[in-house]
Amino acid sequence: MGWLSCFSRQKITEDDMPEILQALMVAKKPKASKKALKALLAITHMGIVPPAVVRSGKIIPKIHAWAQSRDGALRRDALVCAASLSQDSLDSGCAEAIATNDFLTACGALGKLKKDQRLVRLGARYFASAGGNHAVRKKIVDGNIHDQVWSFVKSRDPETMKFGVLAFGKFADDLYCAEKMCAEELTVDDLVKFFMTKIQNTDNTDVENWCLMAVARLAQASKFSSALAKQDKLPVIFAKANDSIAGRKLFAALCVANCASNKNLRVRLVKHRAFQLFVHMSTVGSHAREDMRAYQRVAALGLRNLAANFHLRALAGRVGVVEAVVRMLRSRDDQIRRFAARAAADLSLHEENATKMVTLGAFGSLILMAKSGDKHCENEAITALCNLALTEDNQSAFVKAGGMEAMEVMQLSSNPNVKKLAKKLQTRVRMSKLRTAARFAGKMALTHKNARIAKGDWEEDGDGDDFSRG
Repeated sequence: MGWLSCFSRQKITEDDMPEILQALMVAKKPKASKKALKALLAITHMGIVPPAVVRSGKIIPKIHAWAQSRDGALRRDALVCAASLSQDSLDSGCAEAIATNDFLTACGALGKLKKDQRLVRLGARYFASAGGNHAVRKKIVDGNIHDQVWSFVKSRDPETMKFGVLAFGKFADDLYCAEKMCAEELTVDDLVKFFMTKIQNTDNTDVENWCLMAVARLAQASKFSSALAKQDKLPVIFAKANDSIAGRKLFAALCVANCASNKNLRVRLVKHRAFQLFVHMSTVGSHAREDMRAYQRVAALGLRNLAANFHLRALAGRVGVVEAVVRMLRSRDDQIRRFAARAAADLSLHEENATKMVTLGAFGSLILMAKSGDKHCENEAITALCNLALTEDNQSAFVKAGGMEAMEVMQLSSNPNVKKLAKKLQTRVRMSKLRTAARFAGKMALTHKNARIAKGDWEEDGDGDDFSRG
């Protein structure tokens, strides 16, 4: 193990990785294990390291064993390494390999330790790092380990509490996990009360933002958003959402957007001027400074959710929502365009909104989305096009914008729903043309009849009719 001593005198690079991995695999004594772990920690940020650790097949079991060691320093180093390897490890499989049920349970149990606060802090840090991985957080909530993590959240140690709050927010990053977290031992009312108290009383900006992030993500669950409304916390959330500080505004607005997925709260949110909030945020594009670039994505999500309410669509057309949606259809961000297309599909079921969207040029953007080849974009785009092209005037505008050519392309899609809607829209436009032609032929026949009557060359029994006479 003499080679490790040179690392104290020179910078460790990725070229040293094979030797470091070999040292980890053969390390037996605590001293050698600590040196090898510290060397590994110096290069975990490099993208090639996590996959190599997984491929070795021996290092992760050793990290698991060292994390249970009686040697406190070795145990701490193992937890730091586990957290670093799990951080942003989305494709390597390293985070998933580390997060075995036994390891997760052991890390969760650290929250009850009273003697070694550094170890408790590192346990919380691990969950804050690994919680960003979808497979890991699903495993955490399925195993009810988030109940154990709650002890980190309620810790009196500020650092442990910060990591715990951050971990809890990451766990709730998708609907399945958010709903699961609101259905177990921790009551929803307790969750709302704890996080909102922190948001309103803390002087630490990071803690406030992380609590807002947790609340925003948990609000995807209807139980949690209903509890927010029941405890009259929506005015607090809206006050934060209208703040000028970007970090605070972003997560609070995301909370409003996710609350709008609860159909029972949409009217109440609009009374708090949710439409105006999202319309204002939609004006901030990708050119804005880094901490404000996600504004438009949140605005698109919020308008998509609110537009699902039939009774709010007329109001939406009067407060600038239609203009905001059409503007976001031109975004370079695929997710923003998908949300905006969904909002357009719902809003266009109100005829005045549809007419306004067509006037503002919505067909052009939607047709480009429909031909993009992205399965999510084309699905939302074709739905919006079908709803917009209901009236004959809108159908004429659709044809002029190149819609029929786009439908030919859409019928080659591998998505059966897209093919079905494209064919339906194509048939609708063609039938509309036939009806227009039939009406025109009827008008021409009537004009011809009136002219014959005026000349006295028409008999009602058909004798004067050229067709009858023939």
